[in-house]
Amino acid sequence: MQARWQAVLHATQQGVWDWDVAAGTVYFSPVWKTMLGYAEGDIGDSLQEWESRVHPDDLARVHADVARHLAGETAVYENVHRMRCKDGSYKWVQDRGQVTARDASGRPTRLIGTHTDVTAQRQHQETLDRLAENVPGALYQYQREPDGRSHFPYASPGVQDIYGLAPQALCVDAEQVIARIHPDDLQALRESVLASAQTLELWRTEYRVLVPGERERWVSGQARPARTASGAVLWHGYIHDVTLAKQQALQLQETERLLRHLMQEMPIGLCMIDAAGVIYFRNRRFMDLFGYTEAEVPTLGQWWPRAYPDPHYREQVIAAWNADLAQAGAQGGEIADREYRVTDRDGRLHTMTIGGLAFGDHCMATFVDVTEQRAQHELLRKLAFMDGLTGLANRRQLDRTLKAEWRRCRRSGQPLSVVMVDIDHFKQFNDLYGHQQGDDCLRAVAAALRGGLGRSHDLVA
Repeated sequence: MQARWQAVLHATQQGVWDWDVAAGTVYFSPVWKTMLGYAEGDIGDSLQEWESRVHPDDLARVHADVARHLAGETAVYENVHRMRCKDGSYKWVQDRGQVTARDASGRPTRLIGTHTDVTAQRQHQETLDRLAENVPGALYQYQREPDGRSHFPYASPGVQDIYGLAPQALCVDAEQVIARIHPDDLQALRESVLASAQTLELWRTEYRVLVPGERERWVSGQARPARTASGAVLWHGYIHDVTLAKQQALQLQETERLLRHLMQEMPIGLCMIDAAGVIYFRNRRFMDLFGYTEAEVPTLGQWWPRAYPDPHYREQVIAAWNADLAQAGAQGGEIADREYRVTDRDGRLHTMTIGGLAFGDHCMATFVDVTEQRAQHELLRKLAFMDGLTGLANRRQLDRTLKAEWRRCRRSGQPLSVVMVDIDHFKQFNDLYGHQQGDDCLRAVAAALRGGLGRSHDLVA
C-alpha cells in the first residue's frame, strides 16, 4: 500500500513533507528534493533545510500563514512562494499542509503537507499580469465551491488599487474582499452572485468598496460564469473603478431632480412638447391655468382648437407660433414672447404671454397669465382719466381732449363748442339733504349730460 502511495506521489510530482514539531525534524520525500534538483543526501531533516531555501521576500508571508494555521485560524495551511534550487535558480511551489496530531493541551505536534511545482502556472500568471498592466482595473477569476467557500484562482495586480489587497492574498480566501464591500451593498451583491451561479448568466453590478484610510469608491464589475467538473462555479471577469463617473451621474441625477422640482413649482406655466406633438411634461402652474387633469392633457393637435376656438384667430396664432419657432434657431433657441387670447378647459378666456425655448425637435412653452394685469391696467387708466364719483372724464382727460380737438378744428376750419354747466343752488341742496343725496344728484346730472351726447368724439368732463 505504501509503495502504491509513493508511486502516485511520484507520478503526480507531489513532494511530501512531514514535520514532527516536538522533535523538530522534517521528513522530505525524494520527489520534494528532486523537484529542486537535490540528491537524496543533499538535504537533512531539520526545519532549517526548508526555511533557508524559501526566497527572502516570501519568508515573512510564509511564516505568517503557518502561524495562522498552527493557531487554528485556518483549516489548512496554504501558500505559494519561491524555493531555491541547487543551481541557485528559484521555482514557484504551492505549499499545502494540515495539522494531523495535537497533544493533550491542544498544541500541534505533527503537520503533513505537499509541495507542488507551479512555476509554469506562475509564469503564465506573470504573463497575464503584464498584459493586465495596460488595462485599467483588474482581471480576475472567482471560484465559488458548492459548500459556499470561495477564492480567486487568479487576480491581476489591479486588485491592489481597488481593494487594497495583494493578489496573492485572495488566492486562498475571498472573504477579505467581501469584508471591504460597503455594508449597504453587500446583500444585493451576494444575491447577484448567487443568481448568476444558479442561472450561469452574465454577472454585472456596481457596488461601493471601503478601503481603510481611503475614500469610498464605486466599482463596476462583470463576469461570465461556468460550472466546473467538481460542481463549483468559476467566473472570468473584469472590475474597474467608476467612482468619478458614478459621482458625476449621481450629481446629474440630483441636479435633474432639483431642476424638475424648480420647474414644477415655478409660478409660470411650463410644458414640454416632442416632435410628435405629445406634451410629455407639464408643471403644476400649467395645470392650474388651464384646468386640465393629468388624464385630460391634450396633444398639440388637440390643443389648437380647444385653446383657440375661433378658426380665423386660430390660423393667426398657429402661423405666428410656427414663424417664431422657425426663428428660434437663430436666436439661441429662444422663442419670442407674444400675447395671445387663450381659452381654458372650462371656456374662460385668458390673456397670456406665450414664449419658450426650442431644443432639437422638442420645445418648451412658457405661459404667463396677464389677464389680471390687463384688467388692473385698464382700471388704472380709468382712474387716471375718469372722475371716480360721476364716471365722467376728469380735468386731465379734458385738457388732453381739448388740445386734440383744438388742433383738429384748426386743420379742418370747423368751430369748436365748449359748454360750461353749473348746478344752481347745489350747496344749499347738499347742505339740506346731506352729502349722499348730493352725490346722487351729481351722478344723475352726469348721466343726463352723457345721455345727450350725439357723436362719439363729444366729451362730458
